[in-house]
Amino acid sequence: MTISIFLRDAFTKKSAHITKDSEVLATVSVDPPMIVQKKKVFRQYLTVDGLSDGSADMGIDGSSTNVDFYVEADSKNDRYITNISMIMAYGTSSQPYKFADVAELTNGIRFFYESAHDGEIDIHDGMKSNQDLFRISHISVDANWELRGIGALNDYGYFITVDLESFSPPYGIKLDRGTRQRLVMCVRDDCTDADDFNAIAIGFDRFE
Repeated sequence: MTISIFLRDAFTKKSAHITKDSEVLATVSVDPPMIVQKKKVFRQYLTVDGLSDGSADMGIDGSSTNVDFYVEADSKNDRYITNISMIMAYGTSSQPYKFADVAELTNGIRFFYESAHDGEIDIHDGMKSNQDLFRISHISVDANWELRGIGALNDYGYFITVDLESFSPPYGIKLDRGTRQRLVMCVRDDCTDADDFNAIAIGFDRFE
């Protein structure tokens, strides 16, 4: 004996669809659901105090006293950082194994985040050269890697984007709401040869 069964939504009264291959069709729609959006875009420079109006100039001397540039967790919403956009500009033509237009740094720039469970987690323990920045951004370096007019009329330089979703899928680095967690670039050398050096954190805040 065959028993007919209907799977029906209690609110819309619509029934589930069975395909000709006897499969229940759950969804094939690529359209977003008609519900309230629960996230908003987050974009902020990494700064010395973690605030949006703080100094974002990483072209400083951090050799004697290391200086943290960071974004921090929000008090009310979970924060996800998916990308870091960086700019580097300097006066004369450089090379991939230099930093700006000077020799490779000694200690480099430490790039890390603070985890709720494991403390400080290094993304890179010491970026010392342009090449280190290229590698962390997965950029393919060719003869055209260096641009002109970055920051000033005759300056050289380059842009990179670090895809944090490739390091920690699917949403990048999470900073839990109401915590002291941060995403940090710590300058540990004299980087004053960089005429323009800063980083922007891009992602979203997830709210209830």
